[in-house]
Amino acid sequence: MLKIRSILSSSILHGRSFCTEKVHFITKIRNMRRAKSRGGPIKEEFGDEIDFSKIRCSLKPMNRSNRDQNVATQTDPNQPIEFDFNPFDKADRKCLLCDLGIKLDYKNARLLQQFISSFSGRIYDRHITGLCSKQHDALIKTIRMSRYAGYMPPLTKEPKYLKDPKLFDPLKPIRPHSYDG
Repeated sequence: MLKIRSILSSSILHGRSFCTEKVHFITKIRNMRRAKSRGGPIKEEFGDEIDFSKIRCSLKPMNRSNRDQNVATQTDPNQPIEFDFNPFDKADRKCLLCDLGIKLDYKNARLLQQFISSFSGRIYDRHITGLCSKQHDALIKTIRMSRYAGYMPPLTKEPKYLKDPKLFDPLKPIRPHSYDG
């Protein structure tokens, strides 16, 4: 984190705007933070580790002329930094199954049991699981097929799967319910 701050402060002091490598670096840092918050490994989800030796700012500033750059560095070193993105935007929410590329299979009862209530045996709604409509429909069909084939009980959740880690919290929905207006 100290390297990032020193790189950013050096570019601010010299009056340079961010180059594309820094923008990509910042998005990689965001992705790493998202992976840490999800508890997943950083390397598997987001590819190679970040090489800090490749991060440097170009000598020519991006959207300014040389005259404006010289004036900015000589008169006011506290110029605001211009970003191409909003750093306060929330991350795009992706469906859990689409994001990880998981294919649903009726024989994988352990995964399918994660989307079933342990009390009633009913399938959780989309706003609780955070699945997209396509994956939710596929999940319903797969659970129906798995129950028909005998891999899952029809009305309850199997007791041996009760201690599995939760993919989501049923008491804290990911999205608001569609009927809550």
